Amino acid sequence: MWSFVIGAVLGGIYILLAVMRVLSPPSTKLLVITDLLFTAAAALLNFLFALARTNGRIRGYVLAAELAAFLLLFLTVGKLLQKSAFVIRSLFCKMIGVITSPVRHFLCRLQDRFTKKCRNLLRKSKKN
Repeated sequence: MWSFVIGAVLGGIYILLAVMRVLSPPSTKLLVITDLLFTAAAALLNFLFALARTNGRIRGYVLAAELAAFLLLFLTVGKLLQKSAFVIRSLFCKMIGVITSPVRHFLCRLQDRFTKKCRNLLRKSKKN
């Protein structure tokens, strides 16, 4: 049972990395770094699990259960999240825009006042 949980956790981590790759500009460096990080995390998690549950032995049924849970999660929830990542991103951007609009409005008004004062100072200096 715990091997299914570990497979689901690894699937969740990989889904987050895949969504991050979808939302960011395409880059081979990002792909390599995220895959290396995922591989290191998966290896560490499998090693610790093998030490804790199977007395340090790698069992085939454990790896098969992890792979099954990983694929099940990634091919269902993962594909759905990857396809809807742009919608989620646009909703998030709209939400941030609504939250920050009073501050942006205040800063724009402050900037307008500052530019008016600077123009007035420049006009007065040209007259003198």
